[in-house]
Amino acid sequence: MKQGAILIDGAGLDNAFGWLYKNYPSHQPRPLLFDIPYVSLMHLGPILIDASEGSALYLAWTQGAEGLRNSVWLETIQPIDQIFSSLQQRLQVRSPDGRTLWLRMADARPLRKAWEVGAEWPAGFWYGISSVWLLSDGEPRLAWINEEPGLDCAPRADSANKQIMLDWPLLEALAQGTDNLEEVPT
Repeated sequence: MKQGAILIDGAGLDNAFGWLYKNYPSHQPRPLLFDIPYVSLMHLGPILIDASEGSALYLAWTQGAEGLRNSVWLETIQPIDQIFSSLQQRLQVRSPDGRTLWLRMADARPLRKAWEVGAEWPAGFWYGISSVWLLSDGEPRLAWINEEPGLDCAPRADSANKQIMLDWPLLEALAQGTDNLEEVPT
């Protein structure tokens, strides 16, 4: 059985935590905005939930259950706590011109567009994650394989730039017709 987790964009659900606890009580939601300055928005997501292959949540996702159709399944090699920390570091990214942007990585729609055009993530972006899966045409599809899941491209804590830089082709693919990227006010 493969170890994994689902990223849910809580903005698409009314009362995301209530919905998750009611429908998937054996799974513990972990809001990525927890314990950072944006904690008041944590109900909007992204929300990380342990969902290894065969779990109720994983099976519901593979069937395109309501509320999960635009979620992302991550096959992992690390414990959920480490994946949580890694993904928290990737909520904000940097554009080549130096702007800081929010990356709503739990919304599969823009990720699907990036996958469809063959956009590539920087080596080390998906640290601890072996592969990224999306639902496409109602079926789970392997979008990206991480050949080096042990590689972490996140800047060191003492670095001047704390965000990972994404290139223009990837940013443009992610932004096609969505609000997936939002500039962080300074």
